[in-house]
Amino acid sequence: MNDLQTKKRLGVRAVRHRIGKVQLPVALGMTVVWMLLFNAFQLRPESLGIMVVGFLVSVTIMMVFPLPPIVPGFRFWPLQGVRMFLYIVAKMGVASFQVTLQVFRPGPPVRSSVVAVRLRTDSDLMLVCTSIATSIIPGSVIVEVAQPEHVLYVHVLGAEDEDAVSTAKKDIHDLEERIVRALGTRENIAELEAALATERGNE
Repeated sequence: MNDLQTKKRLGVRAVRHRIGKVQLPVALGMTVVWMLLFNAFQLRPESLGIMVVGFLVSVTIMMVFPLPPIVPGFRFWPLQGVRMFLYIVAKMGVASFQVTLQVFRPGPPVRSSVVAVRLRTDSDLMLVCTSIATSIIPGSVIVEVAQPEHVLYVHVLGAEDEDAVSTAKKDIHDLEERIVRALGTRENIAELEAALATERGNE
């Protein structure tokens, strides 16, 4: 009987330990990806169920395969978060229209380029967030991520010349800036501001 109680106690302790390994921001991020995969951001009766299932799946994955803690993590800035959300939605709408025009326009096939973009912050979390946001905008797909250098290699539809490549790089940097200002720590924002000041000084 004592052995059984000890095993139960150890089992409960192990479950609590696993639950303690769950990182809520990561679980929420995985839930967002889950909803994107199932197109659950549309107003449908099953959208709420898809969100709940996605969150439970995310928590289960993190309990079975614990992830190392995210350091230094992130900090949510509400006003900047709204601006980031509106910017991404607007970019998705404009990009969808542009991709449609490129696909159906007469003439030779649309040319594309793989663009290397060095991010201006060294946060792995900001790198992941920028990669996800870039991928959900039509016409751009992440081909490779050079993690130590924080360089994104992005396949950009319609980037046929140097001007288009420069525009693509600027768009990704603008996206990174909005993500850092909305989700970055004070250190991330200071790092971004320093990079922006250096860029202005070089102009």
